Amino acid sequence: MLKFLAFLLGYAFGNVPSGYLMGKAEHVDITKQGSGNIGTTNTLRVLGNLQGALCLLFDCMKGVVPALIMGAVASHFEPESKAVIMFFAALGAVIGHDFPATMHFKGGKGIATSLGLFIIAYPIIIPFQVAVFVITVAITRFVSLGSILCAISFPFMAMAAILTGHTAFTMQEAPLIIVLSFGVGALAVWRHHSNIGRLITGNENKFSFHHKKKEG
Repeated sequence: MLKFLAFLLGYAFGNVPSGYLMGKAEHVDITKQGSGNIGTTNTLRVLGNLQGALCLLFDCMKGVVPALIMGAVASHFEPESKAVIMFFAALGAVIGHDFPATMHFKGGKGIATSLGLFIIAYPIIIPFQVAVFVITVAITRFVSLGSILCAISFPFMAMAAILTGHTAFTMQEAPLIIVLSFGVGALAVWRHHSNIGRLITGNENKFSFHHKKKEG
């Protein structure tokens, strides 16, 4: 029951469309600008560097906050399952961000919110994931490729962290969490299917800190 409640709470947090709301505050509808996505990359491209950074922070915290809340609740009821309960809350936030009912189920691609899941469940892999992303973007200037490679490598890093005892999950909990982690990675790759198509055809946009704010 707590897993289900944790997932629902996470999903509710995930439904907060940070980038879209920041755009509306500036009278810009980012769903009609750039790629039309409500995530960090399009927010940065359309609204600017500061807004992009804030969107990254807010979307990340959508995974962290409900997990912390449910972790506190689980401490009173199922302390042996606290790590799993927190994982389910962060997982719900990722799903809520990707498929928000508040935006007719047209959400972001889940990378920033997945970072919140990493912070909660796999903090040890964060430096490695950041390295994969930064090196890829620095070399290719494709944010999408960095995100895709992070999504592909994440479940393998997560599995290694679990099996080597660098997480709070028990060996009994490990199979479920590993399977769900591979699901998170696969979902993130699938959410980038349009980017993959553009990368293949050579039409993907390259990253730049320079942008031109568009009026909505």
